[in-house]
Amino acid sequence: MKRSLLRLSFPFREPYTTSAGVVTERELLLLRIESADGHVGWGEAAPFEPYDGIPLERAIATLTRRSRGRRPPQARAAVEMARLDLDARRENRSVGEPGADAIPVNRTLVAGPPEEAAARAAEGVQQGYSCFKLKVGLPDDEERVGAVREAIGSWPALRIDANGAWDVEQAIAAIRKLERFDLQFVEQPCRTLEELAEVRARVSAPIAADESVAGADDIRRAAELEACDVVNVKLAHSGGFGPAREALHAANELGIAPFLSSTLDGPWGIAAALQLAASERLSLACGLATLELFDAELARAIPPPRSGLLSVPPGPGLGIEPSSSALGEVLVEEVE
Repeated sequence: MKRSLLRLSFPFREPYTTSAGVVTERELLLLRIESADGHVGWGEAAPFEPYDGIPLERAIATLTRRSRGRRPPQARAAVEMARLDLDARRENRSVGEPGADAIPVNRTLVAGPPEEAAARAAEGVQQGYSCFKLKVGLPDDEERVGAVREAIGSWPALRIDANGAWDVEQAIAAIRKLERFDLQFVEQPCRTLEELAEVRARVSAPIAADESVAGADDIRRAAELEACDVVNVKLAHSGGFGPAREALHAANELGIAPFLSSTLDGPWGIAAALQLAASERLSLACGLATLELFDAELARAIPPPRSGLLSVPPGPGLGIEPSSSALGEVLVEEVE
């Protein structure tokens, strides 16, 4: 089996702002494997240190076998994804089982100035989005959330995501101020499941877990603590397609509503998540419409959403066919 590892960097169209800071580019790794019969599979490793605390260099070290020990989940996801992609291409099928042709998705709004967030939201309404997720965790949250709700009107769903920025008392105070804007849920207001459970018991808005949940075991722990109403499952954070599917099943069995999203993944990660969402027939809008945030040809490998729906790549494999020019535009180096 031949293999190579590429380091890619996708520039953002506009700086990506959350409570954790500002990001201007998204680096990730692309694993390419080729079998003796000439079939090729692609897998993406997308650690994001501000979100998961895992440096890209750690994933490089484990994928190039420069470091021993257990691989981080994002590296495991890349290896599994590449193998699934290769096997499915060989059999001329998609990685995921047939399901929905398109998935409802939310539009992500960064924590910029309120007037800019509102303008992006209004643009999303014109494009047919029925669900919006707004980043919060900054001093002007109330003004920003109010501006977005006014821009989208009363019907579209509005989620807010603090990325664990608050402690318990801060979260309770902030959520009580923001509940009047009719929130679908508040995502990861604090860092731990124990903190989420305390907040959930003292506010009216539903609570969603994200960073504090990786796989099925974490979801079971969340259910025991009564920490959340909703759970955000991510392929990279879970360790791959299979573990993410197990997490979705665990959530459904325990009465916690699941949806899929990514941590600003590239097209391979988004394609895998879309195929999984289609086969599992998820009802909540998924956070997978983030490729439009990048300024690169490769980010258009999956057509943009139409009327709030993102088409599922039909395959073969993950259905992503990178051209040499598109890869070259974002290539930083060939690591291996």
